[in-house]
Amino acid sequence: MPNIHSQALVADSAILAENVEIGPFAIIEDNVILGSGCRVASLAKICSGVVMGENNIVEHGAVIGGLPQDLSFDPETKSGVTIGDGNTFREYVTINRSTQPGGNTILGDRNFFMAVVHLAHDVEIGNDNIFANNVMVAGHCRLGSKIFLGGGCGIHQFIHVGDYAMVQGNSGVTRDAPPYCIVHQINQLSGLNAVGLKRGGFSSAERKEIKHAYSLVLNSKFTRAEALEQADLLEWGPAAAKLIEAVRSPSSKGILTR
Repeated sequence: MPNIHSQALVADSAILAENVEIGPFAIIEDNVILGSGCRVASLAKICSGVVMGENNIVEHGAVIGGLPQDLSFDPETKSGVTIGDGNTFREYVTINRSTQPGGNTILGDRNFFMAVVHLAHDVEIGNDNIFANNVMVAGHCRLGSKIFLGGGCGIHQFIHVGDYAMVQGNSGVTRDAPPYCIVHQINQLSGLNAVGLKRGGFSSAERKEIKHAYSLVLNSKFTRAEALEQADLLEWGPAAAKLIEAVRSPSSKGILTR
């Protein structure tokens, strides 16, 4: 049976797997589902509508599934947060539930969120990401996998951050961060995340092709339309094609270039 501290508050309708651990003064609201191996530390709160997979760790004071910080939101709206497996939420992380009826803020697997990270309503996040202390991600953002966000950086609402992107600490991002790229300061594209690509197992040939695509569509004298026309004349592997597609189909905020 679950290991629930005597001073924790757990709603009768919450569904907890056999080996879930709930610490003192933690609150588990109604209609919460926690998979096998989840651990919720002291004073953390898991709000109604949160569904977690297995082996997630929620540290002291974190609040998962709280109300969206949207002045037009009706608190009676039924929505939630869906979380995969193996995620770590350090102290005082906050994640808001969706603003959409029946919708969810969505997180994948094996993400590491350091202390005081904030994820706003309706964000979608992939797998194997690291968000350092005090990262702020606004509503409706879409973030891929293998991303590193440095401490204190802010991600503007509705934008996309591509796979293997890196955002340096205290940076501000108000347009899409392309896959494989580094962003610093305010919307400054530094170049490719070469170390991240190598560590990520991309072959030398793949890295060379990604560099070629980057030079063509993000760092050339062509206009955006001209660069994409040139790119369409060539054949690309899947990794480089992902970068080109991110440039071709950005969010409503546009995409960063050199």
